[in-house]
Amino acid sequence: DVSGSYGVNVCGYDRYKQFAKEGLAAIQDLGPNVLGPLHPEIAPVLEGLREVSGLPEVSFHMSGTEAVMCAVRLARFNTRRPLVAQFSGAYHGWWDGVQPGPGSERPVADVLNLKDMSPTSLALLKARASDIAAVLVSPLQGLNPNNSPPSDLVLMDSKMRQAEESVRQYTAWLKTLRETCTAAGIPLVFDEVYTGFRMGPAGAQAFYGVQADMVVYGKTLGGGMPVGVVCGRRELMRRFDATRPLRVAYVIGTFSAAPLTLGCMGAFLRWVRSREGQGEYETAQRLTDDFVTRINKELIDEGLPLRVQNLTTVWTVLFTCPGRYHWLFQYYLRAEGVALSWVGTGRCLFSLDFKPADYDALRAKLIAAARNMRDDGWWYTGVTSKQIKRRMGLEFGKQILGLGDKTKTG
Repeated sequence: DVSGSYGVNVCGYDRYKQFAKEGLAAIQDLGPNVLGPLHPEIAPVLEGLREVSGLPEVSFHMSGTEAVMCAVRLARFNTRRPLVAQFSGAYHGWWDGVQPGPGSERPVADVLNLKDMSPTSLALLKARASDIAAVLVSPLQGLNPNNSPPSDLVLMDSKMRQAEESVRQYTAWLKTLRETCTAAGIPLVFDEVYTGFRMGPAGAQAFYGVQADMVVYGKTLGGGMPVGVVCGRRELMRRFDATRPLRVAYVIGTFSAAPLTLGCMGAFLRWVRSREGQGEYETAQRLTDDFVTRINKELIDEGLPLRVQNLTTVWTVLFTCPGRYHWLFQYYLRAEGVALSWVGTGRCLFSLDFKPADYDALRAKLIAAARNMRDDGWWYTGVTSKQIKRRMGLEFGKQILGLGDKTKTG
């Protein structure tokens, strides 16, 4: 299973069963429906989140999307600025306030969509600093800057998925962005709903060496329960205006900081901060890097048009030659018994309980799937990406105009 439960399964299924047991035991005395008064289990959770995030204030929510909504609202409220900046291709949840384009019909006039790793973007941030409440960053974009999450559903040729040298360059970019935001007085927000605790015990902040002003967490943090969390600097987390008592930021939720979620979250945070947890991250990183090195050597030796690249335990399949049918590879993998998420080979995940034998088994399955696809004739040479796109564009146009192939009769 390399689907990763949409990013939730960092530790392995058995570990989450244990978190659930510990979480339920922690709230047995008062029960799961102590909503309103603060449950005692919140104290160790706050301690853990402050330590991991490096930030003093914490707000609890019921999903990653809801936590992003909170972060944006509080940033606007406390800076008194209307605009939010984000970067091309980044996903910040399904809320229409940060999701322009397909799937959302709301015209987003208060969001600036910028280009990653661009001097022009930095210049714009400086020029419009007085209007920008926050800069949102999805640290996972280090694997594919300026591109949407790489789904097999839209994979038409090899140029639609590339990840060369991007991690090193993206690290330098984030540090420059941090300096720019600090100088311009713009809060920097890390959306770590996906990367928090995936890229390491302290998430992307530690991985890239960049401290954000606000951090959003979700997914695996809940220890198997639905959760969203915002950590931030005190001046950005206020929900009231000391100079205008009737001006407030309305951010609430009935099941925010629900006791059972707190219990499971507390169990996860104890484990992730333990020596055992940190050791498992280090082992998984070493095994994943070794997997990528070995499988790429085999792919090269066999002349197969595939490569694998990773960002910690997140990995993706790249294609080295033009081809119209690369999207079929996910089905060859499924036929070999590999469980994938809906994006197919675009984003795969190793959980920390993978053993060397599991990596070896997956490597064999991936090689077998690639051989089978080659032998079935889906990869061919003598055609360029430009030719493929032109041909597909013509075919799409004919279908839209109703001019597709029709069987002639009589």
